[in-house]
Amino acid sequence: MTLHIDVTRTGGRISPLWFGHNLEHTRSCVWRGLSAQLIRNRKFAGKPARTGVAMDWYPIGPDRNWFWADSESGGYTVHYDPEDVRRTGELVCQRMECFVQGDVCGIGQREVPLSEGREYEGRVVMRTEQALSVRVRVAGADASRTLFEERFDVAPDDWRTCAFRFRMPATDVHARLEIAFEGPGRLAVGAVSLLPGDHFHGMRRDVVRLLKEMSVPILRWPGGNFAGDYRWKDGLLDVDRRGPLAAFMEIETLPHTRGVDNHEIGTDEFLALCRELGAEPFISINLAWDGPEGAAAWVEYCNGAASTPWGKLRAGRGHVEPYNVTYWSLGNELGYAHMEGPNSPVAYAEKAGACAKAMHAVDPSLRLTMAGFWRNDAWFDDALPVLAPQIDCFAHHWYTRNAKHYAGEDGKREFRRILKRVDEDLEDLRKYRAHADAVTAGRHVGISFDEWNVWYAWYRTPDVIDGVHAACMLNMFCRSAEAVDMRIGCFFEPVNEGAIVVEPDGARLTPVGKVFVLWKAHQGNTLIPLNAAAAPDVDAAASRDQDSGEVVVTLVNRSPDETRQAVLDFANVGGLTVTEGVLLCAENFLPASDFTEETLDAAVGEGGTLAVSLPKHSVARIRVDCGPRD
Repeated sequence: MTLHIDVTRTGGRISPLWFGHNLEHTRSCVWRGLSAQLIRNRKFAGKPARTGVAMDWYPIGPDRNWFWADSESGGYTVHYDPEDVRRTGELVCQRMECFVQGDVCGIGQREVPLSEGREYEGRVVMRTEQALSVRVRVAGADASRTLFEERFDVAPDDWRTCAFRFRMPATDVHARLEIAFEGPGRLAVGAVSLLPGDHFHGMRRDVVRLLKEMSVPILRWPGGNFAGDYRWKDGLLDVDRRGPLAAFMEIETLPHTRGVDNHEIGTDEFLALCRELGAEPFISINLAWDGPEGAAAWVEYCNGAASTPWGKLRAGRGHVEPYNVTYWSLGNELGYAHMEGPNSPVAYAEKAGACAKAMHAVDPSLRLTMAGFWRNDAWFDDALPVLAPQIDCFAHHWYTRNAKHYAGEDGKREFRRILKRVDEDLEDLRKYRAHADAVTAGRHVGISFDEWNVWYAWYRTPDVIDGVHAACMLNMFCRSAEAVDMRIGCFFEPVNEGAIVVEPDGARLTPVGKVFVLWKAHQGNTLIPLNAAAAPDVDAAASRDQDSGEVVVTLVNRSPDETRQAVLDFANVGGLTVTEGVLLCAENFLPASDFTEETLDAAVGEGGTLAVSLPKHSVARIRVDCGPRD
């Protein structure tokens, strides 16, 4: 295959916003993912076990102790609006009573992963009806070895937060945390926290570092489906005080935490992460529960001057300058059964339009995305024309069906089917572009392709097929996003659902994450249109870095079993110097397969050509210095 690269012919700018990501409080993206929190069910939400002890905890002491999970007599966690209780079992505390002098009574949690030499910080929020000496203990897996212990004298009073720190003398991924006292007495525990001492606003620094390595130009939050469960005002409370958030459909969003999110990431934490990553925040409102007033208040909290009511509250929390959040989504996937709210096009247009009007009244510069069921023409015909004057984009979501076979001829066919879907994605974008233009005469509305991935990346280990698919998708965005006016693209989602695997002792990039690292070199560059001689399987995109003048070429071999050759023919160039050649390749594309990184050999030929050999199912990036610029 010959790729003709004429550096004198340029297209538009490759927008960094096409390389965005999602951060949704779902499955293990936050819990045991981005969040550094080590304690499960740390606010005791939901129904207790038969013993009366909250799920994920065990009782300490004899059977004559009494345990009950209480949601009626004044717990510790709350909602910002006390009357806004939409789910049951969210506001619970763990109560216990010991009746016999000298008996021990308490609760504990197993399987807390702790690492040697690492410092940890913990908190236990407690309340008693009489003076008690409460022991907080970290023990080994068998409970007989004490690794840390501290006692707190708790007086009968309001809730008290008892903080402690310790350094682990040895690694134990099955450690225990126990909270206990000697009777008689009664104790209530409202929240428990345990974090590594070096956490970033409650988030794991190793995961944040990998996100930065990949590059996250825009980050969509808090969902996704979880947007319909989220209460942004609760995030203004202290993180231990925030009431847990129960899911509308546990199996859809929070199956790994029994349908409950402990609200570790609120607005301020999310925006701190965006600033650390250099990401544009992209916030989805809860269109099911928040009306125009609530949506406008959230905008004012983020963008209002310190003289406004909500801006003043933000400033009082230490954030004097406005966050200036530009990108907002009017809900998520309305029209589907898994979302609460206005699920017909007409009802959605009415409520979303009222919210958009109120939000723009606070900040006219907002760029709003309309969310809906775009595979149903009624949403184009009945909702989009109504909302077009108020919005910047309409959302598009698509997940490619994952492989059902990996071996033999069936596996090869599945590999090709998944990559063919990238071409079909482009045809879908063209179709939606045409339909939108037909119904919104006078107001051109862009596309926000803000959820894409290969299906079930959250219930399996991503593999080489996922990585090659991601490379083809990003190449397609580089070449074609401008033509269909795709303004935003967000992968769903990096942490534990496609690009980064998080484990107790570390985190690593998957093949998808490694592709994002390579392809970030295109961001902000000027597209170079390619003229390709007909040949199978080689997929490519090229751009020019306006700062260095170098040409960046990304290549994909879409063959499951054959090496492919490519010749890069640079027209009108006096001399070529390859400054970088990176190849990601793998022996196979079986489940859990991974890329290894090698140097890509590029042979410089006469007349300004480069010859490269791409192994089966591999991806590559080349940087070329084409000599002095015009």
